[in-house]
Amino acid sequence: MNIPEKKYEGVQVPEWEGRPSVFEDDKSDKPPFLRGGAARHSLADGQALRARQLRTLLSVDDAMRDFRDKLRALGQLDNTLVLYTNDHGLLWGDHGWLRKSVPYRPSLEVPLYLSWPAGKLGTARTDDRLVGHIDIAPTLLDAAGIKPDTPHDGHSLLGTFDRDHLLAEWWWNRQDKQPIHSWATYIGKTEQYTEYYRLRLDRNGRLPAGVNSAGLDSGGMNSGGTNSGEVTFREYYDLRADPYQLTNRLHGATAVQERRLGIPELARRLTAARSG
Repeated sequence: MNIPEKKYEGVQVPEWEGRPSVFEDDKSDKPPFLRGGAARHSLADGQALRARQLRTLLSVDDAMRDFRDKLRALGQLDNTLVLYTNDHGLLWGDHGWLRKSVPYRPSLEVPLYLSWPAGKLGTARTDDRLVGHIDIAPTLLDAAGIKPDTPHDGHSLLGTFDRDHLLAEWWWNRQDKQPIHSWATYIGKTEQYTEYYRLRLDRNGRLPAGVNSAGLDSGGMNSGGTNSGEVTFREYYDLRADPYQLTNRLHGATAVQERRLGIPELARRLTAARSG
């Protein structure tokens, strides 16, 4: 992973001096795994990872160029819908973390490029809609003129559909040594609410027999132990005022303050999204 081709190993990449979340000294409002020894990575660590990523991506650039040139040679470039994205991002030392699997913007946000001149996607522009990977399949089906016969969670990006939130989830696997509980996060355009749960998948990537995603057995009783399903930590960020997620506004908040932030409603929406 992030191992550049030999020809790109020493290529100079643009410098990066970090962002505010890399220099977060006080993490008392963050979940336990960010306050422990696993989250002590520095700017230098992030810079090294970033440089490896950028050098590795030069090979992706080569592949995309060859792909584009082939389509052009075949006379199909304008009539081909090209979609370019990634499965996840990485923190470059943000909050002391140097990996993925966390509900913070550098881990959740990925590039998504669409090009299809014949489908009126030939002019460069930025689309500020809130979209996710669940929208890829509906978009491709729509472009092909196919109506799915099964429900999809996402929507075609070729139309005008817009949403006000997205759900993201991560499940703690028994083979995963990272000290993170499972989490779910409700991502709005200006705010984000996250809950961490005492839930862990088995070695096959499944919930233990008889336990559902809320940590309850088939009779509705709490499963207890590592799969109690209880909320172990919560975070709320005002993404407009705090885009680097430095201040968890639930840290030390009173019940009155939580109501003013709209937390009960956000918690209800998150539960509904997880159940849907």
